[in-house]
Amino acid sequence: MKVTLLSAANGKGISQKTGAPKHYAFSSISYLVPEKDFIQGDHQIQKCGFEPKSLNILDEQSLYQKFKNILDQHGICQVDLTLQPDPENMSRNVVSDVKFAG
Repeated sequence: MKVTLLSAANGKGISQKTGAPKHYAFSSISYLVPEKDFIQGDHQIQKCGFEPKSLNILDEQSLYQKFKNILDQHGICQVDLTLQPDPENMSRNVVSDVKFAG
């Protein structure tokens, strides 16, 4: 799947918000998709440009590092994503690999 990559994030820690310590971890990317017009019944909304979206990536430091290296070298750029079923929710996909697409 080819997308325009904006950013990547990888975080781990212990949240104290609820009083009891709770472990958290996340890994995700942000990318751009073309805006789409919305036409339904009496509603017509025209859109142009791009909309940011996000997608989870495997929680692996090596995968995050691939995204970081691409962004450090090329900035906002086109990449090819490899998707696989999310092991924590088989009805969703998660990014398992990335390659610079130029």
